[in-house]
Amino acid sequence: MKRIIGIVLAGVCVLGTIAFFIVRSAEDEATADMLARAGRFAIPSDWKLTDEIVRSERFLCMSTNPCPSLSRQWNAGKELNTSDVTAVVSGVGFEMKADTPCQRPSNATGNITICRFSGTDGDYTYMLNVASPGLNESQIVTMIVRPVD
Repeated sequence: MKRIIGIVLAGVCVLGTIAFFIVRSAEDEATADMLARAGRFAIPSDWKLTDEIVRSERFLCMSTNPCPSLSRQWNAGKELNTSDVTAVVSGVGFEMKADTPCQRPSNATGNITICRFSGTDGDYTYMLNVASPGLNESQIVTMIVRPVD
């Protein structure tokens, strides 16, 4: 009887280990797919990456921040216009719509968002925000990728 219990416990351990690696592999694949999709954006090589947060896919994703998700931020090193940002989103393979032209209002003060491009490829929503810390200052671009709700 002890032998049968030992065999059953060993079998459960082996199956549990196999299941763990199968789930982990699927999670890693989902995260890699999201990162590959985010790689479609034509980020200029002179933009300096200042922040990146990757939230990997998890079997139990219990948070207000969905998984997988991505947030990247760059310092563009200059003031951007609508055509600069349109060039970044033009080759993604789906429509990215701008909410306003990318131009800092002359009467604006302080750090403001000057434009936001957004779109979806069916599986993920994408936002590209351009913020202007001040007049004649380098602008900050933030990309957010999240699963479609």
